[in-house]
Amino acid sequence: MTGQNPSSPGQKKSTTATKIAPGTYPTFATADAMRLSRVLRDPETTTKAARVIADKADELRMAVLAHVGRLEEAARISDIGAVFEQAHEIRGLAGNAGLAATGRIANGLCKYIDVIDRAGCKPERSVVVLHLEAIARAAHAEDEATRLGDTVADELALLVEKRLSEINVSATGKAGEFIAP
Repeated sequence: MTGQNPSSPGQKKSTTATKIAPGTYPTFATADAMRLSRVLRDPETTTKAARVIADKADELRMAVLAHVGRLEEAARISDIGAVFEQAHEIRGLAGNAGLAATGRIANGLCKYIDVIDRAGCKPERSVVVLHLEAIARAAHAEDEATRLGDTVADELALLVEKRLSEINVSATGKAGEFIAP
């Protein structure tokens, strides 16, 4: 949370987040929280939000495609941190852009990189490349290909689980014990 409203006139968008120490998170007064909760549960609010997202679907899809380009560039220069950041952005935007399979594949890549990093290992290039290619194809796909994207997402998830299991066996010496993500 940056503490700024980037949509306010005259303010620039912040590209970095401000870390908030535990215990110092902003809070709502009870009455405000209850009012907000009622508004968020109101079917009219949900309908309006769905309409806004639907109206912005093309813009969201273009944003996803821009992140895919940055993801490919990060991979080209072997910047795994930037690969993770772009995959993270894609997994967050893709569902609202109507690219559910793209989001699932990006989520799998994020999970893989995160667990590999926590284990102190380097990601396998082939696993990362398969995810990158699948993300790019799914992001550019139309409806028929998206259904195939779900199959690809499932298969890549199985691959990630297998690779992570192998790493965990070598790290813990026991099958089925996972290093906490």
